[in-house]
Amino acid sequence: MSLQDASAPALRKKSPLPDAAHACAAGQPAPRHQLRDRFLRAGHEAVDDRELLELLLSASHSEAEARSLASILLDTFGTPARVLAARPDRLRTVARLGEAAICAIKTAEALGIRLARAALPDSFHPQLDTYRKVIDYCRALAAHNDVEELRLLFLDTKNRLIREELQQRGTVDHTSAYPREICIRCLEIGARAVIVFHNHPGGNATPSRADVAMTNTVRDALKLIGVDVHDHIVVAPGDAFSFKQRGLL
Repeated sequence: MSLQDASAPALRKKSPLPDAAHACAAGQPAPRHQLRDRFLRAGHEAVDDRELLELLLSASHSEAEARSLASILLDTFGTPARVLAARPDRLRTVARLGEAAICAIKTAEALGIRLARAALPDSFHPQLDTYRKVIDYCRALAAHNDVEELRLLFLDTKNRLIREELQQRGTVDHTSAYPREICIRCLEIGARAVIVFHNHPGGNATPSRADVAMTNTVRDALKLIGVDVHDHIVVAPGDAFSFKQRGLL
């Protein structure tokens, strides 16, 4: 055997795998700095859901604690989106999750909503090609909430957004609408049209009979004060239903 052949195995032994590969081969999660570097270098597709939450918690918790809490949050709420949408009082039930971490989680949610709002078109109307961005915004606001919420988008004469407001908060499968209060709020704001939307925490965006009846009642009440109901959108984590696009308005 030549000297070159004899030294080849030794050279291979001295060529270490990257630390991340060693960790993976050993079944261990990558250290925090490697996880951070991978995320910044390759983007969100290079990390899984637990690792994203771990990165979010890294400023307020130790490496091991952030990793453990990320797993607990996913086990408790199911998805990262539901973690972000969880109310602070529910997040406080997770042991060892401090106020700084809760603030970071809710800040991430708020930034996501503002990102969706920044993509909104200049005019809100179901007949426009850009209307899908309005539906996406509604989903960002409420689709992952654990109780039903009724919200309103108030529009001006050119169908531009004046403001968005939470109207009522209900239970896991029901929320009420009060046409009189909606009429009063439209007059206070000076809205000439509204888009009504609410969420179905169960995951199915198909409206119930009660949803259809409520929509008709609100539409008829607002018509008396010269305010149009452009749409009623029902949102769920993976779905959305537009009354207007389905011919129900």
